[in-house]
Amino acid sequence: MQNTYQELWQKTKNILANVLADSTFDDTFSNVDEVIKFQNNIIYVLVPNNYIKTKINHMYSEKINEILNSLTPEKVKFKFVCETEINDTPTIITTNNRLYLNHLNENHSFESFVVGDSNNFAYRICLNVAEQPGFIANPLYIFGGVGLGKTHLMQAIGNYILDKDLNKKVLYVQANDFIVDYSKATQIGSMTAFDEKYDNLDCLLVDDIQMLEIGKKSQQEFFKLFNDLINRKKQIVITSDCPANQLKGIMERLTSRFSQGMTVDIKHPDLEQRVNILKRKAAELTVKKIPDDVLYFIAQNFTDNIRELEGALNRVIGHSDVCNYDNITLEKAADALEALIAYKKSTEGSKENHENLLSVIADFYNITVNDLLSTKRKQTFVLPRHIAMYILKQHYDYPYTKIGVILGNRDHTTIMNGCSKIESEIKTNKELSMAVDTILKKVNK
Repeated sequence: MQNTYQELWQKTKNILANVLADSTFDDTFSNVDEVIKFQNNIIYVLVPNNYIKTKINHMYSEKINEILNSLTPEKVKFKFVCETEINDTPTIITTNNRLYLNHLNENHSFESFVVGDSNNFAYRICLNVAEQPGFIANPLYIFGGVGLGKTHLMQAIGNYILDKDLNKKVLYVQANDFIVDYSKATQIGSMTAFDEKYDNLDCLLVDDIQMLEIGKKSQQEFFKLFNDLINRKKQIVITSDCPANQLKGIMERLTSRFSQGMTVDIKHPDLEQRVNILKRKAAELTVKKIPDDVLYFIAQNFTDNIRELEGALNRVIGHSDVCNYDNITLEKAADALEALIAYKKSTEGSKENHENLLSVIADFYNITVNDLLSTKRKQTFVLPRHIAMYILKQHYDYPYTKIGVILGNRDHTTIMNGCSKIESEIKTNKELSMAVDTILKKVNK
């Protein structure tokens, strides 16, 4: 049995080798050879370090499992783990479990979550919920500011449940996605696709529940779904930017039910916790050693949220790659971050905090602020960048030249074109319109 899964991984690697450039394949997969465990329809493949694991999960996991599905009729998937994450004795368990599209990020685990005073209680409660879903705290309501780890903890619960039993039907959605799904179903006059997605769930994870405000009819449908899950003792986890009793525009019978389980909050991390977060993230992003004085420098200058912190670290690592130096010193880190730090100081205390807008947009599209400001032309980055241009013009009333400076020193004609594109599309594209409304509500515009 073990040999069968080892052969599956080898065949998958052979196909990958033909698909990827030689240098890319060698850098990432040359030392990823051993299948060490098969359990709950998950094939565990050993990787040498966190950096390789994160790289595979972020960039290649979808392609890998697509190849796997073409090689075997079995409903199985690969999971990449470091040696410290696995049990000492390999276990072979065969089941007829099935995979389910759950929208979870496999990097969001309890092991990769950095615990400190700001989130210790929330972490412990979430772990207890994952171990006994439906019984410890149901619903579990997590609130806190942008980029503090709410989504990570929520998805860690889902990943933990699936690691124990891949047959569980776990679903992660943003509240905005729920509204879009329900709107599509009513528009076409069929609930079939909606029901397939939301019926018979074992665990529902809903991010940014405050966005449910913009979908009045969707609230009624969510109320029915909520009650069904609670009555069947199935786990619900909800995140928000505020306590349930402060939610606006959401019917009272929903907010009262949000409060009936357990509420936990996540605060801003202190200096030591920020440094620990950077250490963990650095191990995932690079094999280069980053000295403690560099990490403290970053942690002292970027304090608003974890996403901003990680964006600064990314910039330092990216600077070292582009400039082709192996030793990241404090002087080089300061040079890499000089413009960002100057920009932060220039915007501190501004009544029109466009920096917060950029963070909210990046968070909404699950990218970094650096991606937003970069020259990358992938649609993943271009759409949120255009939305930023549009909002800064329409709702902050900034001149095109100033928006260009904010968004990476772009020419004013580029900004004009981006604004015009969103202004035109928003009239006919309902999903885009809802996305912009959601972002505006998050920044109180």
